[in-house]
Amino acid sequence: MSWVKLVIVLAAVAAAFLTLGLLAARALSRREPYRSILKLKARQKLRFLKALLTDRRVPLKAKLVPVLLVLYLAMPFDVIPDFLPGIGYLDDVVVVVLALALFIWLCPRGVVRELLAESAAERSGVA
Repeated sequence: MSWVKLVIVLAAVAAAFLTLGLLAARALSRREPYRSILKLKARQKLRFLKALLTDRRVPLKAKLVPVLLVLYLAMPFDVIPDFLPGIGYLDDVVVVVLALALFIWLCPRGVVRELLAESAAERSGVA
């Protein structure tokens, strides 16, 4: 395969991942609880995710998603090689967004609402 064809294929894959990521982010930002989660500051998001991971009411299948995400990110090969400037980490970003959305979706709604309310109260300084 010539370099030109390889660059065209990589550009097409990158465009597809970028489109998928943008569509997923747009769809998630309009729905609860994702909209409220996006409003949290970075530290509060991390605390919220940690609280979900450590909560006994969250099923094991949901807790496996972040573990599998870390394993995927640690793998040396990707859909788009990381050494390509600008687009190399694009597939990682899309996978992280989708995996975190899946993790939250698999968690019981009541638990998510409860922990999100605690995070929101912390954000406003009530807690």
